[in-house]
Amino acid sequence: MEDSQPSLVHAGNSTTTRTIPFDLIIEILSLLPGKSLFRFQSVSKQWFSTIRSKFFVDLFQTRSKSRPRLLLTLYLGDAEEQFIFSAPEHTDDDKSSSSVMARYDMPISAPGYNLTSGSVNGFVCFRGVSCHTIAVYNPTTRQIVKLPDVTPNGRYMYACLGYDPVEDQYKVLCVMMFGSERQDMQPEHFVCTVSSSQKQEWRKIENPTGVDYRCIFGDKCIDGALYYEVGRQSRIVRFDVRSEKIQFIKTPKESNMYWSTFINYKGKLGSVDYSCTENLMTLWVLEDVEKQEWSSMMFVLPSKWEDLPETDVVSKGLIHTGELMVFIPWLESSKPFYPFYVCYYDFYKESTRKFEIRGMKDVDLRRINGQMFCYPGHIENIRFL
Repeated sequence: MEDSQPSLVHAGNSTTTRTIPFDLIIEILSLLPGKSLFRFQSVSKQWFSTIRSKFFVDLFQTRSKSRPRLLLTLYLGDAEEQFIFSAPEHTDDDKSSSSVMARYDMPISAPGYNLTSGSVNGFVCFRGVSCHTIAVYNPTTRQIVKLPDVTPNGRYMYACLGYDPVEDQYKVLCVMMFGSERQDMQPEHFVCTVSSSQKQEWRKIENPTGVDYRCIFGDKCIDGALYYEVGRQSRIVRFDVRSEKIQFIKTPKESNMYWSTFINYKGKLGSVDYSCTENLMTLWVLEDVEKQEWSSMMFVLPSKWEDLPETDVVSKGLIHTGELMVFIPWLESSKPFYPFYVCYYDFYKESTRKFEIRGMKDVDLRRINGQMFCYPGHIENIRFL
């Protein structure tokens, strides 16, 4: 099929010419899944250049944000293998079904890599478990950008991916920390801009506050800033991706944000505290970054919440409907066919709904020491870095 070429249609003794406008072709292509687009690149040179153009990549990303997915990763510790799946996020319109079908997106070919957090515009950051390598993956294009090796020198390494919407750049923040045995050593912070076409290098950035910390829990990228929790210090680190500046934010005295869940709540940093003994949940929202002002809302957990296995419940954020996603992973090798579940909690209706994630019952993926994580808000992105 030639692009926008006329086709002859015979009607009796007359012949008419009918064409498909290329603008309409672009509109149709933008609604297709990423895997289909990569097949259609071979249709013609024009299709290839169109699908790879910045205009189309941006258009496809905008459309993808309207159909977000769950990102699921399975890490097999014994074999040091990583598998990436994705599944649709459920909406209120899906009342006729109580399950979603997962799609196998890609394996991580390099052994020893583990996911550090959820996706940022469809990209995910992995760090080596037993090596000193950090890489950024795109499950849609299957592109892998390996960053320069780092030298921990006996320190614990944490890496997280951030995005600067102003300069349209992705950067990885790497933090090197000593354990409790080296109280005299402060953590060091390094930044690397992610690009496969330019020379990459780690840049050390200063910590003007001089605040020391030994461990990090979770991270969330919101509107050009990375947030992560500092263990047992009632502080949150804010890293501005564009300026590469570090800021420390105090958590409310009444909160219990140790091991809490960071979420993107209407474009602001939110944190969810659970009190299963009191059957309560508190949502904290950082209303003003500079003034470090927080607001809070308390919710009574529904009775169905008590049926969830508390030790296995993991929450990683909100889905596009504004509901809190709770993931119930399979962890017991004695139950090889035990299903995976996601549970969505509506803050305002104070109600829950649960769905099974199907398509992940392959026996080869159900091994001892398997570790499963689930993150909402993942999108397909056909951009190459």
